Formats: sequence, C-alpha cells, structure tokens
Amino acid sequence: MIVKKVLFIGHGLPQPQHTGAGVYMIQLLDLFAQAGCELYLCAAAAPPESGILIDKNIPYTQIALNADSFNDFLKGLQPDIVVFDRFMTEEQYSWRVQEHCPNALRILDTEDLHFLRDHRKSTGKLEAPKTLTDTAKRELAAIFRSDLSLIISEAEVELLTQQYRVSKELLFHLPFLIREVPQVSSLPGLEARNGFCFVGTAKHKPNVQAIENLAALWPSLRKQHPQESMHIYGSYFTEGILQLHKPQLGFYVHGFVADLDAALRSHKLLLAPLQFGAGQKRKVFDAWLAGCPVVTTAVGAEGIGGPNDFGGEIASDVAADFIGSVAKLLDPTAWQAAQQKGLELLHTQFNLETGANGFKALIDDRLQHLEFTAKTIQ
Repeated sequence: MIVKKVLFIGHGLPQPQHTGAGVYMIQLLDLFAQAGCELYLCAAAAPPESGILIDKNIPYTQIALNADSFNDFLKGLQPDIVVFDRFMTEEQYSWRVQEHCPNALRILDTEDLHFLRDHRKSTGKLEAPKTLTDTAKRELAAIFRSDLSLIISEAEVELLTQQYRVSKELLFHLPFLIREVPQVSSLPGLEARNGFCFVGTAKHKPNVQAIENLAALWPSLRKQHPQESMHIYGSYFTEGILQLHKPQLGFYVHGFVADLDAALRSHKLLLAPLQFGAGQKRKVFDAWLAGCPVVTTAVGAEGIGGPNDFGGEIASDVAADFIGSVAKLLDPTAWQAAQQKGLELLHTQFNLETGANGFKALIDDRLQHLEFTAKTIQ
C-alpha cells in the first residue's frame, strides 16, 4: 500500500469496551496500521487521558466544529486517506477535506445504515423504506459523495445496489473480522455453564428494547426453566433498566463487565430478542467466540448467517417462537451443534487475514486510480 498518512475523523472517541461501533473503528485502525500507515485521529471530544488511543500511540487532535482551525490542521497534515466514522461526520467535514486535500481518498465508515434502523424502529418491518426520509437522503448523499463506503453487512450492500442504485464501485463489504477462533476443546461445555445472558449498551435503542423484551419474556422462560437465571451486561444503563434487577426472580442486571469473554463462557445461551436495528450485531460474534450459542431474531442474525447456517436459533417473533427456540437449543445435541456452527462461521466467513488482504488490495487500487486521475488533470 502506497499511503503514508490516514486521518480518522470521529464523532467521538472510539469505545471498543462499550460498543460494536468502537470495536469496528479499532479494527479499521489496526488494518491500516498493519499496512504500515501513519495513523491520526481527531474529534471534537477532549483528548483522552487513557484508553486505546494511548495504548496504540495514535496521535489525537481535538478539533472544533465550523472552525477555520480545522482547515489549518488539514493543510499541515495533508493526509492521503480520510475516514469519516458516520454520515453525520462526513456532512460536517468532507467539504473542507475536499477543498484543502483534493487528492485524499475519502472513505465513509457507515457503521450501519442509520435510515434503515430508524425505519425499522418506526414501522416494525424489516424491509427498507420505499419513500426516502430526510435521514435516508442525507445518508445516501454522503455515500454518493465519498470515494468509498465501508458496509458491514452484505444485506446492506445488496439493499444499496438493488433498491437505491448505488454503484458497487462505491461500496466495500467489510464485516467484523476475527483474528483467532478458539477450538471447541478449549471452551466450557453445556454442563459447565449456567443461565442465559444478554449484552449491549443502553446508548443503542435496539438494545434497550431487547432488554425490556427479556424482562417481559422472563416469567414464561423462568416457568419452563426454573433452574436457570437471566444475566444482563452492558454500559450506560438507565435507572429504568437498573430497576429490572430482581435476584429473587433470577433476573440480574450486572451493568458493565470488564471481562466479557469470561462472562459469556459461563452462560449457556445468549438471548437477543431484537426487533429493529441494522448492520451486524457484535454481541453475536462475542458469544460465538466464547462458545455460547445464540437465540435471536432475523434482525439479530442479519449479515451474519441464515436460518440453516447460524450458530443457534433464529426465532420468527419475540413471543412464543422465541421461547420455543430457547427450549430447542437447550437440548445437548442441538447445543453442541450450534456451538460448532458458530465457530465454523467465524473461521470461514469472518477471517481476519482474508478480509485484511482484500481491504488492502482495494485501498491500494483506489489510491493508484486517484494518483493517475490527478496526474491526468494536471
């Protein structure tokens, strides 16, 4: 790869310990670092005193919105690539990048399609909106303005190209990538685990609704499986979520857990009754890495696997079918098969080495194209 400088412009600081979006941002930083690039990150947030940027020794600059000082920062740095961490960030800064660094490759990290998530929340339907909302218009405009947009879910690539006529040349499917998949023999078996779990930040509204769904489902699940308990992990929990903590009923709200993998390895199933959302659900990947099969919905499994190719069960609703799926997966034979399938999917479809090589080749090609175009114009 020819590029030397890559500037990430963030909505805020990456929080990989709290959000899937933070994990994905760190993945991007690592992909560029492995290619020998110089990394820089800027955002409007105050400089971090500790955390991932300090650990990785990535220079950070605090920038101001709508300020000429950002122009001076760009002129001084002259990045070869600029990555925007969501469409709102692209709206705020891309025009300045284009003006002061016209030869820079501008990449949009969509995280997931925000307009799709919002539409599903308001309608309760999986299909995309036929009439474009203001958010859809803004997000699609950001995709068309950018040289390249990173799409985490293959389903969203298909949606953009088929329904919204976005050229495949503007898109690159880059899912969560897994460096090392554990062997089944290294993971606790069903008999060594207890209870069910859920993990997710309360800053993400689909997670809040999923936790509320679990609280509503729990009396029925508890009746069918009186020996089991429900454990909720995550960050930024509201008072309403904390009040769901009822140990006497086997429903535990733990909040943030430092060692998520250890927590997931201790439980039998991850239950994720998600009713809306987009992109990929990092919680599914984390559960599979811990050998914990998953019961979720079509939204929860989107972009990760299908009905016949999933490390767990995909319920058609968050009521009777979800409860039935839990019972089905507690069968030892079904549980073991689901555990194995999850690990297989991680290894075959989300392999870091394969994904990194494809990403590096694409970026190198786009940079060479930009250089050729610039020379031709001159």
